[in-house]
Amino acid sequence: MNPQLHSTARNYGEACNLLRSGFVKHVRLNWNIESDEFFRIASDWCDAGAKIKKEGDSFVISLKGFPIPPQK
Repeated sequence: MNPQLHSTARNYGEACNLLRSGFVKHVRLNWNIESDEFFRIASDWCDAGAKIKKEGDSFVISLKGFPIPPQK
């Protein structure tokens, strides 16, 4: 099964599930993200090696070609 390159999340939980799945490389955060949620995602995922960048009106979390350890 080939991994998808891009996917879209509508909330924090969905974003984490997509990132943990191992089937996507990029997740677009498609909701009005509050600062607390943004820093929570940054803390959880960037510490594990992911990158977050702004694209248009939303943020995209990008994973490299490595497994992400399970998040709490």
